[in-house]
Amino acid sequence: MPYPYSNEYAWPFPSLPVVVHPVEGTLASPSLLALLDTGADGTLVPAAHLRTIQADEIYTTRLRSHWGESRPVTVCLVDLEVAGHRLPGIEVVADERGKDVLLGRNVLNKIILLLNGPDGETDVLSRRPARDSK
Repeated sequence: MPYPYSNEYAWPFPSLPVVVHPVEGTLASPSLLALLDTGADGTLVPAAHLRTIQADEIYTTRLRSHWGESRPVTVCLVDLEVAGHRLPGIEVVADERGKDVLLGRNVLNKIILLLNGPDGETDVLSRRPARDSK
């Protein structure tokens, strides 16, 4: 099922709906619009959503932006439901400043996407199969 690009920015942005779940528990965020950033290493979720679902905080670290700025952040472990596909045990940064969910490569590398810029649509084709470790 194709999802429209977000028009909230000067250039349309590939996006998908996500629901954030704690690893254990029954709480869940509402459906959130997530921006797809193939240049980002990790995934950011507004901290307020993570507090609401009582996500497990697993460690603190520093995050460096593409501008070179570095700041302390908390990393939480959650299950992410991306366009209906549940991805278990995903590390996400609790973003205290931003309002957007940003999916980075730690999530995008787990799904097969079609970014159809001319039609302004994103489609999840299927889940990437697990690979045998050798």
